[in-house]
Amino acid sequence: MKFISISDAMKRGKGKVAVRGWIYRERGSNEFKFIILRDASDIIQCVLKREKFKKQWSNIDKLQIEASLEIEGIIKKEKRALTGYEISVDKINIIGESNEFPIQKDLNEEILGNRRHLWLRSRKMGAALKIRSAVMFALH
Repeated sequence: MKFISISDAMKRGKGKVAVRGWIYRERGSNEFKFIILRDASDIIQCVLKREKFKKQWSNIDKLQIEASLEIEGIIKKEKRALTGYEISVDKINIIGESNEFPIQKDLNEEILGNRRHLWLRSRKMGAALKIRSAVMFALH
C-alpha cells in the first residue's frame, strides 16, 4: 500500500490508509495502546489492540516518544481523538526505536534552547516555523 501524509489521510476520512511518522505521545494498558503519530503535516491517534499483535506486543509496549513507525489501518472519525480522527491499526512496522526523550513538560526556555533540535519537533515551534516560512515566502 502507498504511504500518504496524515493530513491527506484525514481528508480521505474513511477507509484503509498507510501513514508513517514519529510517536508524538503514547499511552496504554495491557489490552490497548494509543499512539499519537506525527508527520510534517499533522498528528493522528492510532489504536492498537493486543489481540491483533500478540507476537509484536512486547516490542509495541516498549515504544517511546520519537520512535519512527509505519502504520496501516482503517481511518474513521472519532470525537474523542485530538484531531477528530483515529486509525484502527492492522499492521505496524517499527522503523526505529528511541531512547528516553529529554524534553519534558516543565522545562525552562534556557534548557530548551540547549536542545533546540528536539524542541523544534513540538507543535508550537512547528507552527511558528510554518508561519515564518509563509511570511518569508510572501515577502520574497
